Amino acid sequence: MSAYQRLRRLYPLKPHVKKGKVPLPLKQPQYAGVPGWVLLTHDSDGSCVAYFVDHHDKVQTACFVLDERMVSDTILRVTQLGPNVFLACDIRVFNGKMVVETMSYAQRRALLDELLSEFHSPDLGALLTYDEVPPLTSIRGWETYDDTPGTVGVFLPTEE
Repeated sequence: MSAYQRLRRLYPLKPHVKKGKVPLPLKQPQYAGVPGWVLLTHDSDGSCVAYFVDHHDKVQTACFVLDERMVSDTILRVTQLGPNVFLACDIRVFNGKMVVETMSYAQRRALLDELLSEFHSPDLGALLTYDEVPPLTSIRGWETYDDTPGTVGVFLPTEE
């Protein structure tokens, strides 16, 4: 069983937002790009591997400079903005622990921003935070979240 199949079985990839019309307290832009997931894990030989899985379940190997302490079954929700540029939108699983069930979106964002600033260098592939997104990147819509752990956000498109 490949590392991707193992992670997919242990931690099913589910959307963190749904379409809706109810605005909630925390609002983030959803940028245009390829939505998907970055999976950070170890292969059967124990080597660190990173995969980008798009919304069509197409798996690609990704290259990042990360501290190995982040690469023990970590799953990030991302938007691919370029060939090696990803916006890290949310963190679903951190080192095998389902943080989406125990932390609010604001807490997960703070954790993700802290982890990336501490353990990531954008030398090969870039995992950007919302503060680092290039200014002219087009926005697809807005995601709004409440403060309750385990709930999904609401997506509000810019044009309907």
